[in-house]
Amino acid sequence: MREIYEWVPWFQELAEKIDEGGEAFLAEAAKKVAWRGDDRKQPLLEYGDENIDPFSFFYTLAQRSQGAGSRDRVFRSIKEVFNMESDRPIEAEDGFVYPTPSYNALFHDGHQGNPKLLWNLFRKAVRGRDSVDTKDFDSALKIRKVGPVNLTQALFLVNPFQFLPCDEKMDRIVRPPTGEFNWMRYQEWLETALGLFPGCEPLEVNLFAYLSWSDSLPVRSDRCFQVSTNVYDDGDDYWIDFSDNNWVYTGGPASGIGWEEYDESRHGHRKYPLEDPERGDVILVRTGRSQGRGMGIVSRNDYRDQLAADSRIHVIWLNKVGGKLSGYTQIKGFNHARNKTLNIFRQAREYTETFALLDRLGLREPVTTEEEAQKPEQKPKVEHPMNQILYGPPGTGKTFHAVDHALAIIDGANVRERKDDDIERFHELRDSGQVAMVTFHQNYAYEDFIEGIRPKLSKGVSGQVGYVLHPGVFKRMVKAANEEVDKPFVLIIDEINRGNIAKIFGELITLIEGSRRIGAKDATTVTLPYSKELLGVPGNLYLVGTMNTADRSIQLLDTALRRRFSFVEMMPKYENISNDVEGVDCQAMLRTMNRRITALLDREHQIGHTYLLEVTKIKELSVKFQNEIFPLLQEYFFDDWSKIRAVLGGNDFVVVEGTAGLFRGTEQEVEEQVYQRLPDNRKEWTEPDQYRRIYETPAQQSR
Repeated sequence: MREIYEWVPWFQELAEKIDEGGEAFLAEAAKKVAWRGDDRKQPLLEYGDENIDPFSFFYTLAQRSQGAGSRDRVFRSIKEVFNMESDRPIEAEDGFVYPTPSYNALFHDGHQGNPKLLWNLFRKAVRGRDSVDTKDFDSALKIRKVGPVNLTQALFLVNPFQFLPCDEKMDRIVRPPTGEFNWMRYQEWLETALGLFPGCEPLEVNLFAYLSWSDSLPVRSDRCFQVSTNVYDDGDDYWIDFSDNNWVYTGGPASGIGWEEYDESRHGHRKYPLEDPERGDVILVRTGRSQGRGMGIVSRNDYRDQLAADSRIHVIWLNKVGGKLSGYTQIKGFNHARNKTLNIFRQAREYTETFALLDRLGLREPVTTEEEAQKPEQKPKVEHPMNQILYGPPGTGKTFHAVDHALAIIDGANVRERKDDDIERFHELRDSGQVAMVTFHQNYAYEDFIEGIRPKLSKGVSGQVGYVLHPGVFKRMVKAANEEVDKPFVLIIDEINRGNIAKIFGELITLIEGSRRIGAKDATTVTLPYSKELLGVPGNLYLVGTMNTADRSIQLLDTALRRRFSFVEMMPKYENISNDVEGVDCQAMLRTMNRRITALLDREHQIGHTYLLEVTKIKELSVKFQNEIFPLLQEYFFDDWSKIRAVLGGNDFVVVEGTAGLFRGTEQEVEEQVYQRLPDNRKEWTEPDQYRRIYETPAQQSR
């Protein structure tokens, strides 16, 4: 098996060579790399040698959009260009579990950047975390295209033994830093994250975070197995082999029984159930009777395929520190961790936090007594950020999923796939006041959100106008949550970036911070300007916002808002749409269009999958294109028809006409092209070939 950490030494050697070679060396080498297999330009090389910085280089190298085939070609080319000694990493079953940005790998926009600063930070990062200083890190964050996520991801790629990506994969493990992100807060967050995985390296933490986030590692803390490091009869301790190689194993099935004789049906029992552990099960490792060595999660079990001396149970380590096990009864070899054994590990001080982590992630805690077994199963409640924003391009289901997030908060559970009765339940919660929803717009004001004075026509003949104090939706939710502190309340703010945040929230923008909530250490209240009431925000009121990045980038958001919310990116999910609509692969078509939009504009203006969610026939696809997708492209590119035509692969939806003879009688010839949209009544809109031209190459189209 090619281990999934094999990318690490290769990336480290590459970082060291770039550090040693310097700016001119990287610029020349980057131009020799076979980045693409077609004639398209590589964005990394489009802005001159002076803008080829090491972070943009590594981020481009890791880019998800390359795909496994092209990535292998790029790795081969880099091994040759940089004269690499390390073995070229080959993609394993789980892929390469390192940050893989979709698009926009550059740490500049061609105009605003600071390559000198990035080079300085890179060189210090190669040497380790202790070499990085506050000024370099914080200054890098002020570059327009640089943010906490891409900067920490790039640092991790450069030195995965020292840094950890502060991204959405880690959000389930440890809360993102609050307040303005800087070097100090990143270090505090990093130490907290690493503290949850005693003895483990950042690259191991990242691996577990990614696999558990993607649900490809179905961790089950109720299925635990124990193994001794005293593998053979020689009495030696093989823990170093276990921990260094990310596996466990045992010397044989039983004394006097060979591998070829190991057969449950003949022996009627199994002392060594090596085939039992499945992906996601917990492995508890010990030495002798009283020495715990570590905990891990099964990633693959060779014994399930073949009982052999060289078989291994491959492990992702969560804890690699020794611990004293009290009251342990010796069980030789490899076995199920019985309740007593499991409790001994749980009670050991060195492993309690690791079990707590598994439980906090929503995993089921195993029963330990017959009395406990009779009790109904109770899953620990999942913690959600108090303030979060779902952001992404149009059509990625942000408002739809805001409802799912609200229900998950109410239930104290993970966000799950929507059930048939969920929307009805959402309406019931909204009617009861436990959930509310509001949409921000340009005219929305503090008086609508917090409180204000509104005119009221008095009853009677005179019809005189009076004025009343009107509480806004946020104040009403605060009051309700203050009255029922044992219940969670959720306020959904749709299109949060379309409002004037500073004017709408006013002085209450401070109060929504976790540390300023009622009951917190720095709890704060304010006096409202109209009612003169004291108002504080309770900890059981959650804010879920949605933000369309085509309207405004996160970087352009009000700083006060940005640092008080956690952000959940929602990008197109191509797998949710059909790959065969009368011969049209809508997944490939939309993916290709979005790659072109990203190259011509940016990744924030992609087209979401929900535009094509219900499309099953070519006529439906035609209607969607004419009425929604094509107008969106016109808006994106301000009627720059040449770019619209480029996004559509030069198909017939954009009609191109020359101007020859149009300006007769003039002294100067005008050589221009006139573009117009194909009329809606033309048959081309319902021809599958027109849609295939968007994503197929000329060679594919000719077949």
